[in-house]
Amino acid sequence: MKALRLAPPLRRQSGFTLVEILVGLVIAMIGTVIMMEVLLTSDQRTRTSTAGNEALSSGAVMLHLMQRDLVQAGFGLTSNALLNNCSVALPTGATVPLAPVVINPPTSLVPAADANTDRLLVFYSSDSGQPEGQEVVAVSGSSYTLRSPSAFAVGDYVLASPNVCSGTLTLARVTALGAATVTVDTANTAATSIFNLGRVPRIVAYAVRNGSLTSCDFMLSDCRVANAANWTAVGANIVSLRAQYGRDTAPAGAMDGVDLWDQTIPASACQWARTPAVRFVLVARSSQYETKIDETTRQRVCDTVTAATPLWAGSTGGSTAPVDLSAASDWQCYRYKTFETVAPARNTAWIRVPSGC
Repeated sequence: MKALRLAPPLRRQSGFTLVEILVGLVIAMIGTVIMMEVLLTSDQRTRTSTAGNEALSSGAVMLHLMQRDLVQAGFGLTSNALLNNCSVALPTGATVPLAPVVINPPTSLVPAADANTDRLLVFYSSDSGQPEGQEVVAVSGSSYTLRSPSAFAVGDYVLASPNVCSGTLTLARVTALGAATVTVDTANTAATSIFNLGRVPRIVAYAVRNGSLTSCDFMLSDCRVANAANWTAVGANIVSLRAQYGRDTAPAGAMDGVDLWDQTIPASACQWARTPAVRFVLVARSSQYETKIDETTRQRVCDTVTAATPLWAGSTGGSTAPVDLSAASDWQCYRYKTFETVAPARNTAWIRVPSGC
């Protein structure tokens, strides 16, 4: 007889115990938390770097934009007859100071900006004619007879001034030309000289509002009204603008360059001749709100990455204009970059210095 073969005994099944599974879950959860924290930190660093690059680009572009206007300030307006606390009535209804650069003009002209920031008004012409103007021989109705006619064109803007302007001139426009005459839409019967400001004179204001650099062209809009229709945001995340005149305080007849930086607006041709430069600073802010994990609450809170207000050359000296960001309670939660430069007033440097200066 064949012996019966018995089936092999069943093997005892093995696996993870409940304790092992729970331990594995805990380890996995800890690993997940660590990976999430690393991911969040990495993402925050990436966003900080990206936002910083954006602020750097915005600040550099806005610095160039304003510097381009400031180095042109006063072009075509360098006659001593004009730079004597004079003003100009514009077609848009505003009356602006006849000055190359005005730091903090009246708020009735350029509305208030963000707290602790400055406002600028820059004026220059677009014509390459004679900066000392053309002598007016006679005025007949709305036509000026000139002794030495130069390049005028229909549509050019002109200023007609007496020997010394101490009031308000009207910005007129050329409507017709003759052999020795220039006809305008509004004439000044007391004029002794006429100045050609070209087809597109630039009268532009700058101000920081709601954390952006804004600008307004008085030749196109009524900049006395601070609304989006008139004022254009040209640079985001610009939180401060400060500016100063460079003034020569040497004795009369011995001018030697900038001795003092302040914000006192020159009020005469002599004072403008003693103002060879303007310096300014723009403060760009990163758009990234910096945070960290609070060890007690385990919640994200502000990370004070900026301990002190940014400094610039105007933060110290005899007449300071420091950067002040304290109007925003969370200003320390952002990173900042300052952009500053000195714009030489090359047009006022060409002024024939009045006697006694």
